[in-house]
Amino acid sequence: MSSGYQILPEIYDRWQQSYGKDFSSLILPRLLRTVNAHSIPASTMLDLACGTGSLALMMAKRGWEVTAIDGSEGMLREGRSKIRNTGLPVVFSLQDMRTFTLSRQVALATCMFDAINHLTSPRDVQRCFQRVHDALLPGGYFVFDVNNELCFRTVWRQTEAIHGDDYTIILQNSFAMRKRLAKSNVTLFVKKGNYFERKTETVRERYYPRQEIDAVLRRVGFRVLECEDFNFTPNPLVGEIKTWWVVRREG
Repeated sequence: MSSGYQILPEIYDRWQQSYGKDFSSLILPRLLRTVNAHSIPASTMLDLACGTGSLALMMAKRGWEVTAIDGSEGMLREGRSKIRNTGLPVVFSLQDMRTFTLSRQVALATCMFDAINHLTSPRDVQRCFQRVHDALLPGGYFVFDVNNELCFRTVWRQTEAIHGDDYTIILQNSFAMRKRLAKSNVTLFVKKGNYFERKTETVRERYYPRQEIDAVLRRVGFRVLECEDFNFTPNPLVGEIKTWWVVRREG
């Protein structure tokens, strides 16, 4: 696993708007329905792989005290700029999702926008799930999404170009089903005065079948409550390319 996005933070929020809304705005209603369905009162929360902090801020506005962790300093820099002078209870922390620690246990943990898929070995997934388990209060909830097989067989086999007012991002995606590994060669052109600056990085993900995730969750001490495929976009033709997991720490 890399140390986190290097070039994407610069245009991440604007890129997200290509879905019609940013991902946090699209996923928030589903998260709130989950919180309400399980009668989870607003208290302490971990947002793991928080990105630019949009979801953390949305939850803080609804009464949650949020610790937001990410492995990308660039993402956290964007998040800190959003919270400046708001007084909202969000603390950003630069940590690896496989080894992070918290100063206190929390009632709810989230990990959104296929961050789990960025862990490209089953051992790393187990390490991450164990850390989340230990970070939760007994009876605490962990809610996350992953890209499922449909996503990797369709979206991750396309080349896509997205154009903004001052940037163009090109995603050259590939997926090897036998190895369950996906790669996106990212090329970003950002306008700097009268010219465009070119930057590149590689993003890697791994497909994990549902039964594998289920087994690891149970192994580290979670009880699986929900597991449902869904389409997070406003476009029904995209299909149910993600899987929504809701689990609870036993004991």
